[in-house]
Amino acid sequence: MKVAGFRAKGLVTLMRKRWPLVGVLLLGLAAMTVAAQRSNPVRDALEQPEKVMAAVGVKPGMTIGEIGAGRGYFTFWLARGVGATGKIYANDIDRAALAAIERTAAEDRVANVETVLGTVDDPGLPAAALDMVFMVNAFHDLERPVELLANLRPALKPGATVVIMDRDPARSGERHFLPREKVEEIVGRSVFRLVRVETFLRYHNLYILTPRDETRPGPAAGLPGSSGPSGFRRAAW
Repeated sequence: MKVAGFRAKGLVTLMRKRWPLVGVLLLGLAAMTVAAQRSNPVRDALEQPEKVMAAVGVKPGMTIGEIGAGRGYFTFWLARGVGATGKIYANDIDRAALAAIERTAAEDRVANVETVLGTVDDPGLPAAALDMVFMVNAFHDLERPVELLANLRPALKPGATVVIMDRDPARSGERHFLPREKVEEIVGRSVFRLVRVETFLRYHNLYILTPRDETRPGPAAGLPGSSGPSGFRRAAW
């Protein structure tokens, strides 16, 4: 047997034939390595995706659009939240980022994620298809936020909400992000209205929006620490 030039793949095959248990352990280790690459414990602790999804009402079977999905950190949490009967449209203007999402979905056999290439003022999401829209760590980077929100409106089903999750520089100390007052001012010039703001995360605010052209009851109470658009703080429950 030639040792020089012997490839790792051949070694694994040989070991699986001669020592099945060792082969199984090697394959299991490879799978664990892939899973580790997908996880981000530090970000999970800071952004608490499961708690965020519960707070805004993500449910199995929903169709959700994500604007500025990047390489899909939150995309795959949402995909898990809506389950096999739901769907996620992951939007970005970066083709490479969307390609990374597609690779991850293929490798992890996630069938309920579809990527959508948009522009700076139009996410290109399907008409009347969405129960909810997320923007995670993206709103502060939008070049034309008012126009983008206007072009997003036709993609919403009746009763749909938009969730903007962005860091608050007053708490994070990062000047790159928009102050809460600026986010509220931009939303105030758009086709959406601000229903409430959730502040239970360490560094992020959750801005919950609904279309202005829909008649709805007053802001629903959120988690402890939520407040309305005027900054009036609701009582914790």
